[in-house]
Parts: sequence; C-alpha cells; structure tokens
Amino acid sequence: MPAKKDDVVQTVEVAGPGASAQRKNDTAAKIVINAVELLQYGDAQLSSVLKRQPGISVVGNELRMRGLGSGYTQILLNGDAVAPGFSIDSIAPELIERVEILRTTSAEFSAQAVAGSINIILKKGVSSARKVLKFSLAHGENNWNPSLSLEMTDKRADKNAGFSYAVTGTLSKTGYENAPVVTESLDGTATQARTLRLIQQKNLADFWRLALTPRLNWELDNGDTLSWQSLLDYYRNVNWGRDHEILLEGDHTLYPDNNYRASSHTGMLRSDLNWAHRINADSKLNAKLGLSYNKRETDYNFYGYPQEQVLPFNRHVVSNAIDSSVSSSGKYLSRFRDDHSLALGWDAALTQRSEARLQFDRQPGSSVVEDLNEDYKANVRRLALFMQDEWDMTNRLQAYLGLRWEGLNTETAGRLMPVVQTRSSVWSPVMQLLWKLPEQEKDQLRFALSRTYKAPTPRSLVPRRYTANNDNGPNNPDYQGNPKLLPELAWGADLAYESYFAKNSMFSLSAYAKRVQDVTVQNLYEKDKVWITSPYNHGTARVMGIEFDARFALQNWLLAAPPVEVRVNAARNWSKLDAIPGPDNRLTDQVPLTANLGMDYKPGEQQSFGFNFNLQTGGNVQVATGLRNYSGVSRNLDMYGLWKLGNKVQLRLSISNLLHQDVLQASQYKDQDGRRLRSSVTPGSTTIRLQVERSL
Repeated sequence: MPAKKDDVVQTVEVAGPGASAQRKNDTAAKIVINAVELLQYGDAQLSSVLKRQPGISVVGNELRMRGLGSGYTQILLNGDAVAPGFSIDSIAPELIERVEILRTTSAEFSAQAVAGSINIILKKGVSSARKVLKFSLAHGENNWNPSLSLEMTDKRADKNAGFSYAVTGTLSKTGYENAPVVTESLDGTATQARTLRLIQQKNLADFWRLALTPRLNWELDNGDTLSWQSLLDYYRNVNWGRDHEILLEGDHTLYPDNNYRASSHTGMLRSDLNWAHRINADSKLNAKLGLSYNKRETDYNFYGYPQEQVLPFNRHVVSNAIDSSVSSSGKYLSRFRDDHSLALGWDAALTQRSEARLQFDRQPGSSVVEDLNEDYKANVRRLALFMQDEWDMTNRLQAYLGLRWEGLNTETAGRLMPVVQTRSSVWSPVMQLLWKLPEQEKDQLRFALSRTYKAPTPRSLVPRRYTANNDNGPNNPDYQGNPKLLPELAWGADLAYESYFAKNSMFSLSAYAKRVQDVTVQNLYEKDKVWITSPYNHGTARVMGIEFDARFALQNWLLAAPPVEVRVNAARNWSKLDAIPGPDNRLTDQVPLTANLGMDYKPGEQQSFGFNFNLQTGGNVQVATGLRNYSGVSRNLDMYGLWKLGNKVQLRLSISNLLHQDVLQASQYKDQDGRRLRSSVTPGSTTIRLQVERSL
C-alpha cells in the first residue's frame, strides 16, 4: 500500500542554489552553511557547529575568525549587528536557516569586522505546512540535560495575496560540574620567603532557557512583501562554587576557604519589521526597522573565611545591566546596463547600556555594613551611508566595489564620574574581484581590499570596577573600563585560489594580511596595593595568515570506494604588536592554528554516520610588560549516527569531546620583586546526546 502524502518525512532542504554553488558564484567571498549541515551532528550549541568550519576557533563560547580575540569578529543576526553581551549559543541550531561566513566585509554591512563577519540567518521562508517535534537527552559534565523543540509552519494564499507563518520554540536545561585545580607560586627576592599554594575548586551550574522565533509573512496584492520576525529568549542560571586552599610553602591568601552563590535572569527581545517594494522590473527598495532589548539581573554572594576563623567576610552584590537599541536600515537596488547592480543605502542605530550595582561588605564578626552604589550609562550613536556596485566586467571577471561612511559617537556618564564624549568616523572602501581563469570552468582567483574597524563595546567604556574577591594580584587583577577608548582601524588584503573540481567538491587556498592601528592593549598597574587592568589604545599590529579548505567524495578518486565525503581544513595565523616588547608579542588571545578533519559515511537513505577531529593550539602571549599568558592545545573528537525509523521518525546519536582532554591555562608575572605563576587544569568531559525527531 503506498504511503499517504502526509506520512512522508519532511526533511530540511536548501532553497535556491546549493551552498557550494553560492560560494563559487558570489562575487563577495563567503562560506554558506545550510540547515542540513547545522543539524548534522545534533549539536545543542551553535558554537559547536561553527568550530568545524575553516578559520573558526572557539574560546569559551566566543567565536573568533582568523584566531583574533574578542571584538574583532562581527556577529550579525539577519544582517544586523547584535547587541553587546549577545551570546550566539542563545540561538538553537533548529531556529536557523543558514550561516554565512564572510572573510571580507561588504559596504551594506557594518565595517566593524577586522577579522570578518558571521551572519546568522533565522528561518524565514515557508513552503508548506509542517509540524516537527524534537526531544533530546544528553549527559555530560555530571549533568543530565534535556531539550525539547517544536516547529510549526503554514501557508495560505488566495488570488490576490498570500500569508504564511512559522513558530519555532525550544526549551532546554543544561548544566555542568567541574573541579579545576589551581597551582600558585610566588618566588620573591632572596630576602622574601617562597610561597606555593594548591587550590582545589569546584563549580556547579544549572541553566534553563526558553526561546521562541515567531515570524509572519505577507505577500501584498501590489507585489510588495511585508515580514515581521522576532526572537524571544529567557535565560535563568544558578551557580555555586567553592575554593579550598592547601598551603605547601609560605603564606595563605586572605580567604583560604571561600565559596560563592549566584543567580541571574536574562531576558532578550529582538524584533524586525521588513518591507520590500518593487519599483519596476529593474529596481526595488528594501527597508527594515529593528528593536532589541536585553536585561540581566544578578544576585551574588561571596563568603570568605580568613585563616582559623569561623565567621566569614561577606560580600553581597545586586546588579543589573540593560542593553537596548533601535535601528533602521534600507537600500535601493537597481540594475543598470545589464552588467551593473547598483545599491544605495543607510544604516543607523542608537544603542544604550546602563548598569546599576549595589555592593554590601561586612567584615567577620562585625555588624557594620560598608556599601558602594554605582550606576553608569553609555550611549553609542551610529550612522552609516553606503553605495556599492556589482559589475560584470567580462564573462570571466566580476568586480564588487563599495564605499561606506560610518560615524560613531559615544557618551559615558555615571554617578561617580563626569560625562565623557568621543566622536569618530571611518571611510571604508571595499573592492573584491573574482576572476574565472581562461579556458577553465572549475578554477578561479579572488582578491579583496578593505578598510575595517573595531569599536569599543559599551562595557569597555564604562569605568565600573569588576573586583577579584580573593587573591588579587597581577595574575588575577581587578578590571576597569576606559571611557576614552577609541576604535581600532585596519587595512586588509585577501587573495584566494579556488577549484570546484567535481560536484559538491572543492579546494581553496587563501592568504591575508592586515595592519591595525590604535590597538587596544591592557594597562596593568598597582594602586593602593590593588592590581588593576584597564584597556587603552597604543601601537600598531601586523596580522597575517594562510588557510586551506577541501571537501570531496572518495568516489571522485576511486569509483569502488564507499560513499564517504571528506572535509579537511586548516588555518595558520600570525601577528606582531609593536607596543609590547617581545617575544610572543602577538595580539592577546590569538589562536595560532586551527584544523579539522571530518568524514561522513552514508550507506543508504536510512542511515548516515560521521566524525570530526578538531585541533586548536594556544601557546604563550605577552599581554603587558611583565605579564605572559599561556593556553594549552585543544583536541576534540565528535561523532554522530543518524537512523531514519519509518516515515515520520528519525533517531540521532551524538558524542562530543570523546577525548575529554583537560583544559590548561596559565599566567606569569615577573618584575624586580620576583615572579608569580598561576596555572589551572580543568578536567575534560565527554557528552553523549540522543535525539528523537518526529513529524506530526
């Protein structure tokens, strides 16, 4: 008996050209990751998916392109820059249509992309009615982590207009339990005693998250389209941790035994209204209005027990941070003389960050409470105008020419500080060339030249002090923002060779070089016996690297080979900062090398299996005069298996971090008074995840 129409499993397909074809034919260089690849390994976090892509590294849950640290990689959501403090892991992979990795900026996007941009496109189009329920259960880091997601779509149309809607929701609980071991040694002068401490830590956390992405689409009778899309995310976490210090030599810290308890609530709303109007056969106008709001409330308690005392020192902190923004963007597009696609547009945003913090300190055995009341506001106004031309110069040479002017005004004010204002503007020309080699249908060259910048975040502008509750020192300093921080400016050039030698197969080899001015470095100093670090602009950096990426089927080389697809990529990055003496005076937190090797085996339509090995190196970096940091090598092995059980159900088994390698971090400070070394080892953990998907 033939299957009924509504019994057939509806799999996610890529509309329009495939990811490989988009990468090959677009004048602007980019890598496209479609929905199928995003869900392939059953990852619960988007950062886990993207770490397998060429040139992408992940430190914590922060994405980095070309190894560069925080702020150099621009994260876009539907083409708009995300708000400060946004975490990509707040978006479940099930909510995403595709991800675009852009090595070089384009005029229509913000030029705040020194390393490149990652554009996350939420699901928009609706082709038919669909209901899919997914449930997964994972175990890792001594925690059981369930997750539930539901996707519902429908489309209705009459002869004059059409309407479609979709709602995707996810509900998840995650958590971890780890036990880092910290070793701290202080080697002073000949007159000072040596200190050696072993600190046993334990950290536990539970996270609950609810996310919704409703979207509505209207096709109006005059040919216009109107769409509304939102992302709502509620996030609650509870943390607890403790330190137990074992003294081997010398003196204890101020609080050799201490613990903390913290809870926070974060709510985020992002909403976009898009209007597309076709003026004539060759021209159209797109306009967008966006709103975003992010609020975090935290309640934190620290209890520190001095040596041989029963009563603790207590620090209670109640704080909140609010990030809000309103944005407007749009562009006019016109086809000119059949070989030019012209676009003119604008991009404006007002972002405000406000922080309020109440701190109450009570010494052991005392009834006196010392309080500190801080509040700050930072406003960032941005206006950009751009024009671009995609020019088919010949049938083998395509050019993208763009020019963007972007103005940035910041204003920072607070209870304990005067108003500080900064103003800057950047002209950002962009040129990208795509040359399909003569008498070749498979090989091509790319060249790009662009000017980009890195703007200071509102958090780095606010002079709020983030304190270390215990063991303050050059390896563990307080942090304070700098309201006079300026943008970093960069010129960059890219060159790439690409070969698309078979269907869904390709090879790419590329190189880049950048010069960054007014680099943000850390000013580490001691004031009133308290160590503080603060960012400031100083010096120039030279950045360069090479990268290769290859994807192919074994059957391209051996017809008798099994149906296995191979993915291999690697990127090597270098940098040198002239404001800090060497050796190892590279940009802070730069990842020198990333590499991936993956294979996917599909014996039939009902089964598929695969693995991916990820390598990410670290090493030494000179952070400031006297201070060096070290990070260890990271090796991750992920595996998955997919079984389709009947017409409506499929089962996916995922294993991540199979090697459960320990995480090593260290820092060393050395001056005329001696040397301080602090290192930590956090045991790794393997996560096993089972997911069941059913079409309703």
